[in-house]
Amino acid sequence: MPPIKKTAVVCVIDTECCFKNTKADKMIFHFGACIGNVYQENSFDVVKMDYYVKEVLEEIDNFFFVNKATNTPYAINQTMRRAWKDALQNPHKVKSWADIVIELDRNIKAMGVEYITSYNFNFDIGVGDKHGTIRRTHQQLTDKTYYLPRGVEHFCLMDVVAHKMANQTFKTWVDNLSESDRNQMTTEKGNLSYSAECMVRYLTGDLYYIEQHTALRDAMLEFKLASHCFRHYEADIKKHFIGNVKSVSWQSFNKGLSSVAKMKLRNEPKGKKTTPKKIVKNDVKQGELF
Repeated sequence: MPPIKKTAVVCVIDTECCFKNTKADKMIFHFGACIGNVYQENSFDVVKMDYYVKEVLEEIDNFFFVNKATNTPYAINQTMRRAWKDALQNPHKVKSWADIVIELDRNIKAMGVEYITSYNFNFDIGVGDKHGTIRRTHQQLTDKTYYLPRGVEHFCLMDVVAHKMANQTFKTWVDNLSESDRNQMTTEKGNLSYSAECMVRYLTGDLYYIEQHTALRDAMLEFKLASHCFRHYEADIKKHFIGNVKSVSWQSFNKGLSSVAKMKLRNEPKGKKTTPKKIVKNDVKQGELF
């Protein structure tokens, strides 16, 4: 009999939002989602969502960066500028937030989604007291609280990538790059980067890949990262990451620790510090100094 093919239907979400704007900070203007089986082979058959939020785009004040002290605009959000142009050229992509949420819920149910994720879950959605862009937008535009669909598990893809995919093999690969190539894997301050863009560069070997920062395209590249992670770390994802979102420490990441060391730090009880065990000498002879 042929082997049973594995399946895991995952919904990867990405959002582009207003920022540096006192009124509309973290309000979504571009929503993207990629839904499909992360174990599919020789194809990329997914359901896509690619929408601009009508209520946010139609308020021109949302396009500006605003000085907090004077409450006056000083620059234009260039990502929103591009979104506005695309929205005019593709009016079918402009929908009310309520309609986007309804369609997302229907797609999740119709596709039998098991897991929902994003590359920074607390930024895009949020758990506990973290109010991500979706929760912020939903509250502001509907006066209701956004809840994840029932029966669907969640995890943070960045959490998985930074702790599992960025292992010792990753660190060795980065260390062996030339100086110019290594700059493609670091932040402006020279720290090792765990951005989705850099991790896709590692996965594909294309060190000059540039993330578009448009919601659907970013969701699709993050779906590829999710696929890689499920194929290699499914057991750990289910054991440690599902329903257990934790932040990534850039300081620890920059040390280039192994995946085992990172997971040990990640899974330590909150507030507990790891200290070396004291060595007790039991073979001290009478008259010895110690």
